[in-house]
Amino acid sequence: MRLPRAVQTRKHRKTISLNDSELAALEKYCQRYGVKNQTAMLRETIFRQIIDKFQTDYPTLWSSRELAKLERF
Repeated sequence: MRLPRAVQTRKHRKTISLNDSELAALEKYCQRYGVKNQTAMLRETIFRQIIDKFQTDYPTLWSSRELAKLERF
């Protein structure tokens, strides 16, 4: 399901700086794998990492030690 266009508008800008080797690696990757839109690829990669981290760091009722004990049973 697509969100209405007004919700998808990106109006906040973030800028990153890359050194020469990072830029070369990014350009080589994009050329090798046919990435046409580097901005979209970087955004998707960043948010995939963020979402994965949120999913592993969700709050629990028990400490990690208590959860480890429960997993043994």
